[in-house]
Amino acid sequence: MTSEPSRRFLGPALAGFCGMLIGIGLGRFGYPPLIPVMVEAGWASPTALRLAGAFNLAGYVVGAVGAIAVARWLGLRRAALLAAVLSVLAFAISAVPLPEWAFIALRAVSGMTGGIFMIVVPPVIASVVAPNTRGRAGGITFAGVGAGFVLSGTAVPLLAGSGPAGAWLGLTAVLALASVVMMALLPRSPAPQAPGASGPAAAAAWRRSAAFLGLAAAYGGASIGYVPHTLFFVDHVARDLGYGLAAGGWIWIVSGATAVAAPLVAGVAADRFGYAAALRIVVALMAVGAALPAFTTHFALLMLSGMLCGGLMIGLGSLAAGRTREIVGAEAHTPAWAVQTILFAVLQTLGAYGFTALLAATGSHELVFATASGILAAGLAIELLASRGARGAAPGR
Repeated sequence: MTSEPSRRFLGPALAGFCGMLIGIGLGRFGYPPLIPVMVEAGWASPTALRLAGAFNLAGYVVGAVGAIAVARWLGLRRAALLAAVLSVLAFAISAVPLPEWAFIALRAVSGMTGGIFMIVVPPVIASVVAPNTRGRAGGITFAGVGAGFVLSGTAVPLLAGSGPAGAWLGLTAVLALASVVMMALLPRSPAPQAPGASGPAAAAAWRRSAAFLGLAAAYGGASIGYVPHTLFFVDHVARDLGYGLAAGGWIWIVSGATAVAAPLVAGVAADRFGYAAALRIVVALMAVGAALPAFTTHFALLMLSGMLCGGLMIGLGSLAAGRTREIVGAEAHTPAWAVQTILFAVLQTLGAYGFTALLAATGSHELVFATASGILAAGLAIELLASRGARGAAPGR
């Protein structure tokens, strides 16, 4: 009697971990460490590789937009299998020199599969585990993102000795193994309903919900506020502040380790204190982390900044997925989570352009990081105000 709940909890959670490792951890974040390896080998120009990164993000948005339609057409398991196969092929084919347009197209495919996994996997896992373990199951699921982040950053330098081909094939092997494990453990779940399938009034209700809009403000604000830490922070510490590349590497490593641990800790906190409370604490800590580089050049505090603003983002993702279900209920979880995910990706892209322009116009990293912190704090303030307006409504399960 005691072992069955454990199996039902850990099996789906591990399937979710593998899905997020495939689609996001490696499919989206496994590519950047390979850029210098490919440039050095003459496989692609820096311009083409930067363009490939942009197409990877564009593909992610496309995948997220189309994920529900694909899942309703194929069923959740077959949609996950298709996305996994495409992810493996996109990495395997990249192990040979390709025309730049073909390489860019493969990165778009990797991004698209990441969008599908992000939309369909968390709701499936939440639907099959006990309510008192949803936070932990979601935390394990999102830890797959951080694991891919760390794996790519550590494995690629080791595999790069045999050139880009060895690095791509090594990551392909990881993707293939994770795909097998995911399909063996992925639970069966009904296909998600299309937005509005339960009636136009019901569809509009959660979209206009104060709690849902407040969550969008907090999650969307975080998507913008953590952008400087993904674009400028490590280079700022390494070169502008003179700490060197090794110091920048250490910040990358501790941020990655935090990205693995954060969703696990956040999941435990959500099960004990509730998703809303845990989410607000994480956003507040991220705002503090974003602000630190604007006020200090002390290396220990800068490392803490990387952990708080960069590393906690993955934990926030798991909390936002769980909080979405609390607000809209189980039936609308997938379409509502799709809206939050698409909004996150679009605002993140706009934030990248905005902060790049701000830094070019002012030359002030301090202003950039202070602005990012302010956006995070504003999103949290809106969420708190909105939650007061929604207080008294019963959370969906």
